[in-house]
Amino acid sequence: MHTQQQVRDALGPADPARDVVVAPPALSAHDVILRAEEAAAPAPARRLASRRTVLFGAAAAVTVLGSAGVVRALRDGTVPALPTSPQPVDGVVLQPVAYEVTAAEPAGPHLRALAAHLVDAQHDRAGGRYTYHHTKHWGGMSEFSPEGHMMSYVYERRDWAARDGRQWGEMDVLGVEFPDAASREYYSRRKSTRTATPSPSGSSAPSGVREYPRQKPGKVPTDRAALARRLRIEQPAGYVAIAVHEIFVTHLVPRRTRADILTILADKPGFGWRGRVVDRAGRPGLAVTADLTPPAGEDPERSQMLLVFDPSTGELLAYEYLELAPRHRVLHYLLLLQTGRTDTLG
Repeated sequence: MHTQQQVRDALGPADPARDVVVAPPALSAHDVILRAEEAAAPAPARRLASRRTVLFGAAAAVTVLGSAGVVRALRDGTVPALPTSPQPVDGVVLQPVAYEVTAAEPAGPHLRALAAHLVDAQHDRAGGRYTYHHTKHWGGMSEFSPEGHMMSYVYERRDWAARDGRQWGEMDVLGVEFPDAASREYYSRRKSTRTATPSPSGSSAPSGVREYPRQKPGKVPTDRAALARRLRIEQPAGYVAIAVHEIFVTHLVPRRTRADILTILADKPGFGWRGRVVDRAGRPGLAVTADLTPPAGEDPERSQMLLVFDPSTGELLAYEYLELAPRHRVLHYLLLLQTGRTDTLG
């Protein structure tokens, strides 16, 4: 079975692109990519489809790697535009988050202790017409060279949702980052950076904020058994970690449900306790990891999912996807910088 179908089967109803209906664009994503590469470099790098591309294109509602996500990015005008002249590549070489507990121990007792002492998050007490998520991403829009080097754009998103299913969002591309020094050196020699230029929204919303197609309103299950099914608890722990990330990045999760998520993870074999960490926004958190091993016959990439929880509220602060072998490096990260309720867009 192809990896893409495996991921779709694992995601089930949580697949953010499952019900998306997108009008055909004037140019296909393939044609746009070819034009961009031809204009940017005399010998464009071949883009390699990888397991991680499929994984995060399907798993994250705010990621633009999956086929439906790429089409949406083209439609919304959020694909990086070509610069008028070559520019030098400059970007951070990422280092994995340092774990307090280097040899993982069972996470169950620690997650239960955290669940037992949660306090309210800001959105547990506040009201507002819209839910709001401010997130920062890296690894969602990437280039891969034939040699396996990687350059990814780091970007921030702000997303609003109303109870009737209406959704709005805006995105700012901040620059590029690299998983290793060799990739940075490669693209410094061969590539130029690209920056995103948002197109006019054509609506009454504030400048830069775009309305998305209306979605079916969804809620996080309050029943523990239904919540466990939503987390795909029958899947290996790595896929459960993906489901946890998807819930927090698309919903405001109430305190009781946050406690249930933590205790469900506590009962799931495969989660390792990593203790106190500091995420990429400088916030202290408590971390667990879950390994994700590809099916037999696929790329021999061993991966690890990292979840960082707020030590007081139990909210998800950060999520990372790390390659353990053949190389040890970060391939994707997401920061939930702010969540809440608001009466305004923008």
